[in-house]
Amino acid sequence: MFENPFVRTLTIAALMGIFLVDMGLGLFEIFSSRSSPLPTAFVLMIFAVMFIGGMVFYEKQGLNTVSSLVAGAFAGFGLSFVFVTLVGGVQFALGGGISVLGWEQVISAVAACMIAGIIMIKVLSHKLENHFY
Repeated sequence: MFENPFVRTLTIAALMGIFLVDMGLGLFEIFSSRSSPLPTAFVLMIFAVMFIGGMVFYEKQGLNTVSSLVAGAFAGFGLSFVFVTLVGGVQFALGGGISVLGWEQVISAVAACMIAGIIMIKVLSHKLENHFY
């Protein structure tokens, strides 16, 4: 099924669109409720695990200790942010928030994010074409 390039690209685009809209709804939920959808201890645990994983990954890639610490901190912060906004988006959707916004706007946002996601993938793949990681 995923050997067909059209189906593979459409699936990736749809997943990216849903992912990005869910993050946006999560940000909306966090700013409207002025609280995190997850307990602080859980967010800190996610950050710690991602920080350590990122630090070890970047050390294995050849970065020095200070650079790998900084890169691990950015990775931990970024992935914690993504996880918290995703959970917030799911809570917003399950709490009836999509019906308040309207399905047409949510579907339009998914479509726009699908287009933006594919453009990002194509640009990144073109930029990284000559690099071997």
